[in-house]
Amino acid sequence: MYVVAMEKSENDARRTAELLERLVRFHGADAVRDLVHITPGVDVTAWPKKIELAEYALKSVLSVRSEKQMAGLPWIETYASRGKDGRLRDPNARRFPLSHHIGCLFAHMHDWQMSFDARYENTVIFEADATDPSLLGMELSGVQTVVDHAPEDYDLIFLTARKPEGKLAKTFKDPLGNELKMYHLTDLNEEAGLSSYIVSSRFFKKMRRYIVDHGADMVDAWLSAKLCVKPAFDAKGKFVAWEENGGGEYRYLSCYSVKQDGFRSVVSDDFPKT
Repeated sequence: MYVVAMEKSENDARRTAELLERLVRFHGADAVRDLVHITPGVDVTAWPKKIELAEYALKSVLSVRSEKQMAGLPWIETYASRGKDGRLRDPNARRFPLSHHIGCLFAHMHDWQMSFDARYENTVIFEADATDPSLLGMELSGVQTVVDHAPEDYDLIFLTARKPEGKLAKTFKDPLGNELKMYHLTDLNEEAGLSSYIVSSRFFKKMRRYIVDHGADMVDAWLSAKLCVKPAFDAKGKFVAWEENGGGEYRYLSCYSVKQDGFRSVVSDDFPKT
């Protein structure tokens, strides 16, 4: 399990503390000590400081693409097209909200690469604010249960609060008796947010292939509203077109979401609002 937090953010530190406390409560201190890793967020406005985080996120891309080639890849070009001083060349990319979205993409790519290098079969990724009542869709007591019930074909499972969508795949209970419903995502949606999710070992391999050829996008909507649900690819996994009736037949990722009916996360009065 990886928890993404900005290193100098007091708010993220407080959010992470509550997340860890809840994980300890449900899964024990030993499990949290051994399996939970705090990973750094990426602040693109500080580049070239901490540029090594982005370089690690792009490790697999850098191994097969020159910086000149990467300059033609959407979103990835923000790294490859930096000025001689190492800073982002586009002044808009140094301002919120675009700077946040670029940093968010690289932070998640960083953790995908870590998971691949560690050879994990399943990896849970949280952003520091994952337990916010508006974001979390199920109690953390059920995280391992979701992994245990993950379909064999899954690439990504959202744990965020989402509308029930797609086909109900299965129903099961967590150790506390909470009923969890898992939906296979097939319906077009405009859902955003990537504060809590699980990926399989297949996920990184698919994403690496896509990023090397086509670049990236705003990471949450890119996954949820495009790669998970739009039949924009041929039988060999090659991109055809995002548009409906564009010639594609298959969705690139096999995605699911889990919902606990009636659940609303409870946080302390000191929890910084998202």
